[in-house]
Amino acid sequence: MMTAQMNIDETLEIMRNQNIDTSEVVGAKTNKDKKDIISLYQLMERIPDEEAAVAYLEELRWGERLYCPKCGSLDAKRSETGPMSHWCPDCRRFFSVRTGTVMACSQLPLRKWIMAVHLIHSNRKGINSVQIQNELGTTYKTAWFLMHRIREGMQDEDRWLEGVVEIDETYIGGREYNKHASKKTHTKTECKIPVMGFKERDGKVLAFPVIDTERDTLKLRVFENVHPDSKVYTDGHYGYSPLAKLGYDRESVSHRNGEYVRGDVTTNGIESFWSLLKRGYIGVYHYMSPQHLHRYANEFACRQNEGPGNGFATIGRAFARMNGKRLTYKQLTGRRF
Repeated sequence: MMTAQMNIDETLEIMRNQNIDTSEVVGAKTNKDKKDIISLYQLMERIPDEEAAVAYLEELRWGERLYCPKCGSLDAKRSETGPMSHWCPDCRRFFSVRTGTVMACSQLPLRKWIMAVHLIHSNRKGINSVQIQNELGTTYKTAWFLMHRIREGMQDEDRWLEGVVEIDETYIGGREYNKHASKKTHTKTECKIPVMGFKERDGKVLAFPVIDTERDTLKLRVFENVHPDSKVYTDGHYGYSPLAKLGYDRESVSHRNGEYVRGDVTTNGIESFWSLLKRGYIGVYHYMSPQHLHRYANEFACRQNEGPGNGFATIGRAFARMNGKRLTYKQLTGRRF
């Protein structure tokens, strides 16, 4: 075993001396490190108990500069006897690393929160609440509430896109031929929810439900989310025709005539995202409530933007996005526990 390791080390040293890339010799481990990919076992090794989970999230949120999330005071300090882990002498309130985030008032161990974030980023097509219930050992209601709070934290506050932006719309909902005869509408889109999507060329994705796909709706959403100096690529939908008057450099492909690519003009990037979203709908979730569809869209867009990562850098960014957000069970369902 030592001889084999020595041979590998010698080979790597020779390749480095000759300015040859050694990543192929190191193999998948190097590639996984570059993409921030870790296994669940590695996660649990790093965070073996609740104390380690609390320490990790506190370091992530405050580092060496502890502050009160309620009043911003820098005089806050750790409390050994209070109902929460920290005390602020200025606003005279207790707080913890959960305060001021979507984790506020949650009784679920932070280790399970970290594990859930890892799992949601590990599954490209999503992971449903039943599977989270089984993995974390919680009730279904707890798993469902947990997942929606994580999705709430996945919302991207920086929604301004620029450069080359692909724009398209799709419909999410059940298939007509699967319905009972008495519930069939005999239309393709009447019972489906329109979702509008944007994708920067080699950049991030943004997706959200819209009321309809009429001209005024599409024009407004583009104006709200895309820089006017951008070049936009769309299909032949009539709703995008006013974009040129708003200052956008718009080009389109005609899907109706079988045209999907013309030089650099295509919407294949956002179409690929729709394919992934629908695979998740059909194969994992089976149903996305119109009430919560925007959160599912957030989940898929965020995971697409993060890439394949599920390690500590990705988890860290996920918890950073949770700051300043709140989602209660009453807000989620319209009723109390």
